[in-house]
Amino acid sequence: MSRESGYGGPNINRNDIKGAENEENWMAEFLLNSPGPVLRIGSEGTVLYANKAGESLLEALKSQVGEKAPAEILKTARRVAVKNIFEQTELKAGEKTYSIVFTPLLACKSVIMSAFEITSCKQTEEKLLLRKREYEVLSQISGLSLKVPDFQSLLDQALPLVAATLGIEYCCVLKLLPDGNFIFETGTGWKPENTGRIIKKDLASRAGYTVLSGRPILLEKLDKKNSFSAMGLEESLSIISGISLLLGSIEKPYGMLTAHSTRKEKFTEEDTRFLNAVAIILSFTIQRNKVEDTLREKVYFLETLLDTIPTPVYYKDRKGYYQGCNELFARMILGSSKEKVTGHTIDELSEAIPSELSEFYTSMDRQLFQKGRSQVYETKVLCSDGIKRDFIFNKVAYKSFCGNIEGLLGVMLDITGRKKTEEKLQKSEERYRLIAEQTGQMIYDIDLKNGRVEWAGAVTELTGYSSKEIENLDFYDWLEHIHPEDYENVQQSLKNCWNTGDKFSEEFRLKRKDGGYFFVKNKGVCLRDEEDCICRALGVMVDVTAIKQSSIKLRESEELYRSFLQNFKGISFKLNRNFDLLLLEGALDEITGYTEEEFISGRIKFFNLIVPEDRPLLYMIQSKLIYSPALSPSPNSIMEYDYRLRRKDGSIRWVHELIHNVCSTSGETAFIQGYAYDITPRKIAEETLKKAEKIGMREIHHRIKNNLQIVSSLLSLQADKFKDKEVIEAFRESEKRVVSMSIIHEELYKSKDAASVDFAAYLNKLTAEILHSYRVGNEEIKLVLEVDSTLLGVDTAIPLGIIINELFSNSLKYAFPKGMEGKIRISLSRNEVECEKTGEATEKKFPELPSGFTLVYSDNGARFPEEVDFKNSKTLGLQLVNALVEQINGTIELEKGNKTKYTIRFEDKR
Repeated sequence: MSRESGYGGPNINRNDIKGAENEENWMAEFLLNSPGPVLRIGSEGTVLYANKAGESLLEALKSQVGEKAPAEILKTARRVAVKNIFEQTELKAGEKTYSIVFTPLLACKSVIMSAFEITSCKQTEEKLLLRKREYEVLSQISGLSLKVPDFQSLLDQALPLVAATLGIEYCCVLKLLPDGNFIFETGTGWKPENTGRIIKKDLASRAGYTVLSGRPILLEKLDKKNSFSAMGLEESLSIISGISLLLGSIEKPYGMLTAHSTRKEKFTEEDTRFLNAVAIILSFTIQRNKVEDTLREKVYFLETLLDTIPTPVYYKDRKGYYQGCNELFARMILGSSKEKVTGHTIDELSEAIPSELSEFYTSMDRQLFQKGRSQVYETKVLCSDGIKRDFIFNKVAYKSFCGNIEGLLGVMLDITGRKKTEEKLQKSEERYRLIAEQTGQMIYDIDLKNGRVEWAGAVTELTGYSSKEIENLDFYDWLEHIHPEDYENVQQSLKNCWNTGDKFSEEFRLKRKDGGYFFVKNKGVCLRDEEDCICRALGVMVDVTAIKQSSIKLRESEELYRSFLQNFKGISFKLNRNFDLLLLEGALDEITGYTEEEFISGRIKFFNLIVPEDRPLLYMIQSKLIYSPALSPSPNSIMEYDYRLRRKDGSIRWVHELIHNVCSTSGETAFIQGYAYDITPRKIAEETLKKAEKIGMREIHHRIKNNLQIVSSLLSLQADKFKDKEVIEAFRESEKRVVSMSIIHEELYKSKDAASVDFAAYLNKLTAEILHSYRVGNEEIKLVLEVDSTLLGVDTAIPLGIIINELFSNSLKYAFPKGMEGKIRISLSRNEVECEKTGEATEKKFPELPSGFTLVYSDNGARFPEEVDFKNSKTLGLQLVNALVEQINGTIELEKGNKTKYTIRFEDKR
């Protein structure tokens, strides 16, 4: 890109030059990357630069780079350069349309013109405007068709609108005459003398073909054979395109509408649709005029007919004014005459029609006008004689020839008598239906002469057939629904009934729609006609599937129960609410040593065989099952427990029993049943395994204790070999920690429970051991232990013992100088508070631990140093204390002052 002559001169400020260079660089990048036409125009109007698309634009405007800009853009470019403003406009170049943006480049003293092609957008916009214009013209012609009194006047006003909309010169209507010739009825663009001119049918082959085909016919540019020149119309010599459309219908043609042009080479599909719409409006107008003439002739006949209809009839317009009615409506409903009703609204007839009914009628009319169809409803009407009668209103909206709703026609049918009869019948049928449906019955009425069957009741629920499907099944179809195994018996029973006249009663399986079967009990009776022949069969079918299945399941259950008792190696029993024996079966002799007869006779009570120590368990179970609803399990729930009983030979047997209460529909226990079986071998095995585990755990703790004592002795011997006091002290501290752990395992070895230790006994031994090791100079220190007998798990006791060891040793070493009196207090308690309402003890709540224990260690010796952070101490002892508290998921707090107090809260996780 070249610079203009004024750039770079000696009097130009350097900042201006730099700005110009930056602007020019930006401009160059913009010009290179823009896909649309881009031009740079100097202040004097010369085109300084154009990209490839810009060169094409210049070529279309008959210009090029280096020349003056085309006149279409020159004026705007100069204005933008002078005023230093942005400006946007549109430009037509050949067949393309562009949106142009002019941008001033002040530093470069030039203007950038960027263009974007909007040809398709403009074409679309033009098409939309044309469609809008066409719709407006169609609406205008439709309005004229309703206002203009005669068809000729309508054509005189409509055809110029059509020609102007399409941009054509000629438009006319040719009317078909009875002899097949055409008459030039009217037109626009044609010479006035053509109006009324007869065009022979042999000359108007194009017009005749349009009438015969009923389709739009286009006149091609070179179609001279079918052009209007053949009809003798002088104006047609210069016509190059045209179209003709049928007016009316193929069955009743009126003529044709034509449009021709000397400029337009082709009529588009949109043009054809527009002309077709005009032809339809004109055709409707023609037809409407014919209909209106016919209607006028029939008005008198219809008015006469209305008066002969034996039911009230009326019709009104959209505004609610009655346009007419028959004499019965005026007299019976309004108590007036037709003449007084016509031309008035319901509101004006308020004396004859109550206000509430008037509002209802108006609301229903409004709904009908909105939907534009028909309306049928029932309502009560206060008639002129003061009696309220039931009527069916059948109303329909009537429309004009153009499809506009003009009003409504109403016919009133008096159903007062029928309504009363229907109400009585409906109540009777409703009772009948409800009884049949709720009892699961199908009621049938068979006409044996034609095989037709009428059904009522729960037919759909039982068979799966819809009401319509049931109506299509005759008697012989239903016979095919009987199970093949039952068909022969049913057929024989029916024959016997028809021959003897006896009642029919039979059970059989009937097939549903889905192919499955259900059991029915069929009871019926046959009726005879006047000739004493069987003509009808009435009866009812009841679904007895559940009863049948219950009977089958009961038999199967009895068989299974009998087989179970024969193979069961336990005892089955059944008791009443008082736990009196009702049934006792099974391996009685094998488990108890007594026979079934001894228990049934009452000589032996099963409860008396239970070991006395286990009887409270059975008393508790009885209270839960019967006497204590609050403790009772849910109805029909099963409870399991073990107990011992003494056999006839004096030996003891362990028994596992399952028992449950069977409740009635009211929820009360009806009876109790269950079974018990011998588990003595399993109990013996469990006891043996438990003893072996206990002995094993004791042995483990004993060996751990011995090993820890060996470690303690080794630490003591090793300490004697060092002379450094700190090293010796470290070995002594480690030895004490090992001793604290060995004491734990010694207590576990002695404990009955190998998994927990009595922490009070352990603490006594541990503190005594520590005091003994620090006996010199500590005779004046008193130890107070406030620890009740408390069992703690080994995983809690060992860390807690080491914690106390560290705190106790630390107090003896640093809190009490030699000869100083003092007191050390250690307490352990469970976290408990008194419940406010019940007084019962509940566990205390802490933020960190919801429940557990609290250990408090305190001494009244020397103050704990204020500058020491005990949770981040450098000494091993306090580090160990914090680590072990965290290990047992506890919390530790320190209170400094006249005494040092540690509070540790924790949970026992055993």
